[in-house]
Amino acid sequence: NRNLLGAVVVPALTLFTPMDHYSALGTSLTAMSLPALVGTVTHYQAGNLNLRVAPFLALGSIVGAYGGGKIGVQVDEDYLRFGFS
Repeated sequence: NRNLLGAVVVPALTLFTPMDHYSALGTSLTAMSLPALVGTVTHYQAGNLNLRVAPFLALGSIVGAYGGGKIGVQVDEDYLRFGFS
């Protein structure tokens, strides 16, 4: 599960590298982008993609990620860290 992986990767990056929490979040999200794209293509090719629903979910995800990112960079790093520990 990608959500679980992010919950492990972000704290690991902050503990075992000199990255701050913001950089760890951005790095983790970037690292998950290509596998998500490959999985999407694979499921599309297998006929497992509902094209009536997926665009709306994608749009909601884009809006939520953008908004969450804008809010997240303004939140104190200690509060963000608390959410991942």
